[in-house]
Amino acid sequence: MTGKLCHGKRHTPIVSKAQRGLFGAELARRRKGEKGRMPSITQAELESHLHEAGGKKLPKRTTKKKARGRKK
Repeated sequence: MTGKLCHGKRHTPIVSKAQRGLFGAELARRRKGEKGRMPSITQAELESHLHEAGGKKLPKRTTKKKARGRKK
């Protein structure tokens, strides 16, 4: 987690190129004046998320790590 705040809470950073694309598309919609698909996040927050992810080498997609339980 980073120290940045969104809605008064710490936010999870962008972790993949696919997620960066979704946030970028949402920001483009907002700049055109269209209704966005993520109503709970402001344009300023979208910009800060994308600014943080800029220049980082991100994987195309991420997968959830499987929980490692003990085998009996």
